[in-house]
Amino acid sequence: MLNQVCVLTIKVNDLEKAVEFYTNILDFTVEKKYGDTIIQLTHHGLPFILEKGDATTLPSSSNVLLAIQSSNIQDDFHQLREKGVKLLFDEPQPCPPGYFFIIEDNSGNQLEIVQFVNKGEEV
Repeated sequence: MLNQVCVLTIKVNDLEKAVEFYTNILDFTVEKKYGDTIIQLTHHGLPFILEKGDATTLPSSSNVLLAIQSSNIQDDFHQLREKGVKLLFDEPQPCPPGYFFIIEDNSGNQLEIVQFVNKGEEV
């Protein structure tokens, strides 16, 4: 079930420059690297994700994405669809830390629903 806000994702054009800014200027700490496009930072215990975007993946109005953690992404996906929530995918998608899908609120703001899984685990 949806139980807590778990992470903020910030989409960036240049990942190296973004890491330099967030660590050197804002005093964030690099916690984990997920391949070449995603780096997890923390700031006072709250995780932040820097994700390399491009013209097709960077939103036109904002580069910050609120993520809500799910303990059962399949159930949450189906429940939200039944409630008429606008889903941007036909099913949850794999991502480096697990699975996710994106919904839109009634103002068009995008929210990510994510379930973290252990390596090799499937949902």
